[in-house]
Parts: sequence; C-alpha cells; structure tokens
Amino acid sequence: MSHNKITSKSGARFYQAYDESLSLWPVAYDTFHVSTSFGQTHIIASGPKDAPPLILLHGALFSSVMWYPNIAEWSSRYRTYAIDIIGDKNKSMPEKPCNTRSDYAGWLSEVFDCLGLEKGHVAGLSLGGLHAVNFVMEAPERVERAVIMSPAEAFIPFHPDFYKYSMGLAQPDGVEAFLQWMMADRFDLHPAFEKQFQAGIMWKNPERGLKPKENGFPYVFSDQELKSVTVPMMLMTGEYEVVFDQELALRRAAALVPHIETEMVKGAGHVLTMEQPEYVNKRVLAFLGE
Repeated sequence: MSHNKITSKSGARFYQAYDESLSLWPVAYDTFHVSTSFGQTHIIASGPKDAPPLILLHGALFSSVMWYPNIAEWSSRYRTYAIDIIGDKNKSMPEKPCNTRSDYAGWLSEVFDCLGLEKGHVAGLSLGGLHAVNFVMEAPERVERAVIMSPAEAFIPFHPDFYKYSMGLAQPDGVEAFLQWMMADRFDLHPAFEKQFQAGIMWKNPERGLKPKENGFPYVFSDQELKSVTVPMMLMTGEYEVVFDQELALRRAAALVPHIETEMVKGAGHVLTMEQPEYVNKRVLAFLGE
C-alpha cells in the first residue's frame, strides 16, 4: 500500500491540512513511517540523533502536529519522536485494528523496536496520556519516566459533558461549541491547526475512529493496577479542566501511584501544552532531568 494512497476527497483534504499545519513546527524535522503488524505508523522526529529519546503521544483528533509549541525546547535536549497514534485521525495507516489495551501496548512496543529504542521517556496528553499510562502498565521496562497530561480517563471517568460535546462535533457549529467548552475564552487554536482539526472530524474513515471496547480505550485503571506502577511518573492537569474532575484525578493518583508527582497547571485547561507552553515546557524538562 503506497504511503500516498488516500481514497477519499475528505482524506486528501485532511492530508493537505496536516501538511499546512506542520509549517508551524519551529525546528528541523524528519517525517517517516515505520511498519508494525497493526499498520504503518507516521512519526515526526526532531532534535539531535544521539540525544536521549522522548516519545510524544498526542490527544485524539489533534495529531502529532499539536506539539509545535513545545518541540523547540524539548528537542534541544532530546531526540523527540512525535508518534501519530494508529487508528486516530492522522497520517498513520491502520491495517488491522487495535482492539485491546494489550494491542495498543504491543503496537507501541513495535514502534520502539522499529526506532531501535530499548527504552525512552514517554509524554502524552489526553488520549496520548491514557496510552502512556497503559504502556507503563504493560511494558514498564521500556519507559524511563512518564509525563501524563490531562489523561483521557485513566484515573477517573470522563465528565458526561464530554460525550455531549464530542458527539456533536460533526454538527454545524459543533467544532466551535466543543472548543468553546474546552478552552473558553482563554485560548484560540491557531487557524492552520484548527483547519486540520476540522478536516480530521470531516474525514469519514471507518478505520480511523476510536470505538470504546470493554478491554480497550477509554479506560479507568483499577486501584491494584495503579499501585503496581514502578516507573517515575508526573501527572499534570489544568486548573480549568472540564473533561474530568481534575481534583479527583490528582487525589486518586497521589493516593495510589507510588512516588508520583502531581501538579495543577494554573491558567490552563485540557490542552495545557498549548495554553501554557512556557511553563509546561520547563516543568517537563525539569521532571525528565531529575
């Protein structure tokens, strides 16, 4: 299957919007696909090739391009690999579905193998935060340190409003309503990035879309699972989080996960990497360097 084979007009529109929004990336980068048993995984890599690796896992419908406000600083110290999560709207090309949490961890392990990485730091936001927690559970020997930001479930269930607004995304004004709910008047997405987000929503593709499954995602980990974490972990949530009750999430994480660092980021909501990049960039580097 050729990397360029996109079957629909809406798919082609999305690819174009992805490329346009990637012009926001402030540093040199390589893009390439690696081949896993679940399909071709698209990666944006930056930073010195001999620096320690930092794997970045994006939020749902945001793609790896979402890291553009963070990448200059992080790639000055790490070889960063922003990985397009397979099965979401991005440039990875699924060939068979990831149905379970073990499938997703297996997929990510294969990506590590393809990149020649025995282990690395992992940072994820929202859906990517859930992936990072899951990977820590399933393959702890491969994770040096984990930064979990605004995770989708993982510690506590979504607020019911999340389903209301996300179900409405494809309606006229649905994107506007969703972003207004999530970011209020604190923050506006860059127009090029918002165009990509909208193009992803309009891209009707049965292979790309997360359908919750019993042992798949989204998922809330049990007390026992959280107590078993052996990897140093930091959990960050935004002061204005609406997707879940962040105080409850921070409390549960602090009570159960051994030696976890927890932090509420002032002046930010769900997408804290975009809303407060200066603070988050430094805080992440400080944690990874401990």
